[in-house]
Amino acid sequence: MNLTSKRMLPFLTVCAGALAFTASAQTQWVADNFEAEGTGYTNAALDSAAGLYKMGVTGTQNENTNFVWFADQNDASKIVTGVGAYSGARSITNANAQAQVLQLETEGGTLTRPLYVNGATGSVDFSAAPVYVDTLIKFTPSETDPENITEASGIKIAVYVNSSSNLVVIHKYTDGSVFIRTNSVFTSLGVIDPAAWHRLTIKLAYSETGDNGFYNPLFEIWFDGDRLTHANGAVNTTTYSGGGYFFPLVDGNIQLTQVAFQGTGALDDLVVADWTTPLKSTGLLLTLSFNDDLLDVTFDSSAVTNGQVVTVGASGSALAIQAIDWYQVNGVTGTGVSYSGSTGSLSQASSGTVTVDQSGRTATIEASQYTGTIPTGLPGAYANVPADKLAAWAVASGLSQAQVMANAADYLDNYLLNIDESIDANLEITSITIDEVAEIATITVSATDPAVNFNSINGELVVWTSDDLTSWGEPVSYSISLTTASEVTIDVPYAAGSFIKARVE
Repeated sequence: MNLTSKRMLPFLTVCAGALAFTASAQTQWVADNFEAEGTGYTNAALDSAAGLYKMGVTGTQNENTNFVWFADQNDASKIVTGVGAYSGARSITNANAQAQVLQLETEGGTLTRPLYVNGATGSVDFSAAPVYVDTLIKFTPSETDPENITEASGIKIAVYVNSSSNLVVIHKYTDGSVFIRTNSVFTSLGVIDPAAWHRLTIKLAYSETGDNGFYNPLFEIWFDGDRLTHANGAVNTTTYSGGGYFFPLVDGNIQLTQVAFQGTGALDDLVVADWTTPLKSTGLLLTLSFNDDLLDVTFDSSAVTNGQVVTVGASGSALAIQAIDWYQVNGVTGTGVSYSGSTGSLSQASSGTVTVDQSGRTATIEASQYTGTIPTGLPGAYANVPADKLAAWAVASGLSQAQVMANAADYLDNYLLNIDESIDANLEITSITIDEVAEIATITVSATDPAVNFNSINGELVVWTSDDLTSWGEPVSYSISLTTASEVTIDVPYAAGSFIKARVE
């Protein structure tokens, strides 16, 4: 099951054991999630060696004893911080225990997890009832195919990913008379992403009731909850191709003794039991929280309301968000929640897939007035204006986006002065005082309507002076002070010219 940078030994090893026990209902022989807290999760300190996981400590010198995992010399596998980030149904359902995983680095050796039955290592007989090996895993592609998987060693099944990033299962197939070793490549799954977690479930059985009628050890595989079929898999005892029944390398062996790994990769939630959690999620419950005065939200194409609880599918569900005029979708956030749609500056409409790691989470859909810059359709300097200022002015004036864009030229002055579009206001010089000693003219500028507040205008007060009314040139920087919210004063030197002009741009 594990992949390696060079080669890979078996994922699943089944040997004939000296002891065999018949499986009974609802029995777990392995349930390892590599967490540090909770009953059965001891000795899982970060960076501790894999071979120490779930060990016992006893004796006057606190000797290590009762090892559960066995590592070859030089094995560097260890417990690290991380989450088996798989969005579907998990092999272990304790969602609160997802802080650590096992990092596999066997350095050419083999890391083994034996089965413990009645307190001792042993074998589990799957002739009467199926046994499941179920885990979350990250696959690292192998540079070369495994070369040392032999039938004589008692190896039953091997799973890895080849250099082409395809899932491969080493097993036997039958033509109805003989069993032949083969490597089945599951190209239908596409390229296996080495950064992605997958759920791999293997069911070991001897004879099935129903449609297959085989009386040989056999196995079935589920990958991310879907049962795999292949040209090398049997459908039943008369159709030997295109099915999901595969046969192990060693005929007649009906005891499972251990699970073994070699190479590099990552592992979480390893289970060996006579039952399994659901292979497909029936859905995870998610509460949607949003301001329904600002947003219209649909989930799986159905309109929802603030506070509504929805059911998110195993691979996520469609979420569409439409903000009212002048508002944008800032994000969809929450613990364990992810969203693929566009958000942020000017994202008035957003659609994507929402996923969640467990039931009971809340997704908060956040909205605000526009940010960034927005095109107006006007030429020149006003082709783009600050979106936050235009949005605030339009909302206060009760104007839609369509109205503003259709009347942009007419509304420009009102926007710059930050007054309602119904008000007709201009700037005027209301007084001029002279300081003959300093040779300074102090000019007071106000607006023709008291609605203008120079503290909150959207434009900038610009001043020109000139000796020639026909040639104003570039605006000039002068000392401007706000006398009250309704007027400003400008100190202009005599030498600046005989004429002054002020406007908001």
